[in-house]
Amino acid sequence: MATIKKQGRPKSEEKYHLILHAASCLFLKEGFANTSMDTVAKASGVSKQTVYSHFESKDALFKAAISSKCHSYQLDTQQLIDASLGSLSLFECLQKVGYQFVRLLQDPEAIAIFRVIIAEAVNSPHVATLFYQAGPEASLATLSTMIEKFGQGSLSADVAQQLAVDYCALLKGEYHTMMLCGIKSPLTDDEITAHVDSAAEKILLLFTHYTKQSGKHLK
Repeated sequence: MATIKKQGRPKSEEKYHLILHAASCLFLKEGFANTSMDTVAKASGVSKQTVYSHFESKDALFKAAISSKCHSYQLDTQQLIDASLGSLSLFECLQKVGYQFVRLLQDPEAIAIFRVIIAEAVNSPHVATLFYQAGPEASLATLSTMIEKFGQGSLSADVAQQLAVDYCALLKGEYHTMMLCGIKSPLTDDEITAHVDSAAEKILLLFTHYTKQSGKHLK
C-alpha cells in the first residue's frame, strides 16, 4: 500500500517564516546596522542564497518584519476594509482598530524596536524611513481608506487621512512616550477600553462635522 505523505506547510513557506523570525530577533537584539544577511542565514539555519530568494535585500527583510508585527495585531489592510464593508458602525470599527493598535504599541517587542529606531535614526535616517513606511505609514493609509469608505463620498481623501492621523495621535497620547522612556507601565484592559473609547468618540465627532459640512449625515 502506498504511503500517504502528510501534508504540511510548503518548505519554502516554512523557510520564509524561519528567516523572518530569526531576522526579527536579530534586529531587536543587534539593531539594524549590526544585522547582516549572513547572520540572518546562520540564525535561521539556511544558506544566504535562500535568504535572498525570499528577501531581495536587508531593507526588504526589515520592512517585512515590521509588517508581520502589525499583521499579528490584525492591523492589515484587508481586515480593516472588510470591517468597513460589513455590519460594524464606524465607531465600532474605530474601537476594533484602537484596541489592537494600543496593544501593539505596548507590546514589549514593539517598544524594543521603537527604541532601536530612535537609537539608530541620527546616524541612519534610512532605517527610520523603512520603519515608518512599513509600520505607521501603511497603517495610516489603511485606516484613512476605511474612514473614507464610511464617508460614502462625503469625505475627501485628504480629510480621511487627517482623521486617521488624529486618531493615531489620540491613541498614542502621552502614555506612549512615557512607556518608551520606561516611566509608565502598560495600560490594563479596562484602561485600554476607556482610552480607546474616548479617542474614538472624538474622531466620530470630527467625522460627523465634516460629513455634515458636505450636506450628508452619518447613517
